[in-house]
Amino acid sequence: MINAHPDLYDKVLPALQSKIEEFQHFGYEHISIEDVWNYCVNKKWRKKIIEDLKLHEVVETIFSISASEIVSFTQINSFKTADWFAELNKAELNELFRKEPKKE
Repeated sequence: MINAHPDLYDKVLPALQSKIEEFQHFGYEHISIEDVWNYCVNKKWRKKIIEDLKLHEVVETIFSISASEIVSFTQINSFKTADWFAELNKAELNELFRKEPKKE
């Protein structure tokens, strides 16, 4: 989703990189620049006209984000986009419906 608002993204890339370095310092190696940008675009600025945001507002938003916000947002989105009705293969069906031995 980095394609969303590429001009603004290019302007705030140093702030995004700084935030990622902060997360890595605290042990959040798995959070990427794309994760932070997607969080801002899809959560923080969801109801705003992004083109009307001032540069200092965008940078302030980036620096105010916590790692737990990103992790929660990513987890919730993965639940929303998971294909719960995907076809299961035969091995998965057998595992799902295997009979437990009777306890006597």
